[in-house]
Amino acid sequence: MIYDNLVKNINNKKSIQNKVILHFVRGPYVEIKGPNKSNYLVKFIDKKTNTTKYETTIENNCWCKCSIEYFVDWKIEIYEEGIFWAEYHYIAENRRVYIALDSKALGDTLAWLPYVNEFRKKHKCKLVVSTFMNDFFKSEYSDIEFIEPGETANDLYAMYCIGLFYNEDNSINFFKNPIDPKEVTLQRMCSDILGVDYVGDIRPLIKKRNIKRDEKLKQVCIGFHGTAQAKFWNNLDGWQKVVDWCRSRGYIVKLLSKEGANYMGNKLPNDIVFHPPGPIEKVIDELMKSYAFIGIGSGLSWLSWALKTPTVLISGFSYDWAEMKDCYRISAPIGKCEGCFNRLRLDAGDWNWCPDHKGTDRQFECTKSITSEMVIKELEKFL
Repeated sequence: MIYDNLVKNINNKKSIQNKVILHFVRGPYVEIKGPNKSNYLVKFIDKKTNTTKYETTIENNCWCKCSIEYFVDWKIEIYEEGIFWAEYHYIAENRRVYIALDSKALGDTLAWLPYVNEFRKKHKCKLVVSTFMNDFFKSEYSDIEFIEPGETANDLYAMYCIGLFYNEDNSINFFKNPIDPKEVTLQRMCSDILGVDYVGDIRPLIKKRNIKRDEKLKQVCIGFHGTAQAKFWNNLDGWQKVVDWCRSRGYIVKLLSKEGANYMGNKLPNDIVFHPPGPIEKVIDELMKSYAFIGIGSGLSWLSWALKTPTVLISGFSYDWAEMKDCYRISAPIGKCEGCFNRLRLDAGDWNWCPDHKGTDRQFECTKSITSEMVIKELEKFL
């Protein structure tokens, strides 16, 4: 794109035929095209800190780019042969900006989209977004253009990717994440990348379903399974005692996890109802009818929270600040190992990943030490 309408001042009349091509797609990019041969010093400046993040010298018909891909309020200064020639500022208002959610996970998507929308409101841009669950949101975010992952978005002024990005040596890629995303909440990971003020939990808007709770149906839903054993509640009799407690008070206990019985050697509790396979909308219906959801650090817990269903979250692999605040959070007791996910990179290829104590008696001690009594104590607050 050639921008002649931004803050600009040309002192060298002989090179006025040279034009600047500028965009902020995966980082600020400057190309100078034209017939007049000259050298240009290009400075990429963070306006917030007034620091030059990168500078280089190019000739006409060449380009340069800063490697920082997260949001920065950029000012770009260009000097021709040592003389100030042009200045550009990041102004996204009424321009097309593309934000891609680099995760298929339900929890990530639900956590990130609200802050993506905050970026749209802050910059008053024409926002294009790709998620792997667009149908969840299209009807509720009418000001956003949703496209499928991999689909081409044209005429872009800027582009950002949301995710947790690593280098080959397992260190954080700080060109894509401004701070270590493991050290902040899941929603703040997104707000940091987009340069949006973090104001705490923001629930996403989800396509409405015409479902009302039946007062005669006393139902509690549970989410038993996760994507790694470290996420499970590894107390062997914990789930059964909680199910027994719920059943003794007249509640039906419905399992929403789709993995089924004995997945990866995990035995399900008795006396539960299995939710039949089907679309995610049917899971939403069950959560909306339920008096509570009891789960682990998985997408179903984020979905329950988004629907404002009272959510009991059992987790030891993450610290107690890592997920949403508006839930009944049960963490490992004081003195027990915890929070490995917020300290180290999860090895997705190792189902039994337990970086501190794998192969010892302390493996998964974080959730082994969470008792059914601890969970029931939280349930008694509202059931």
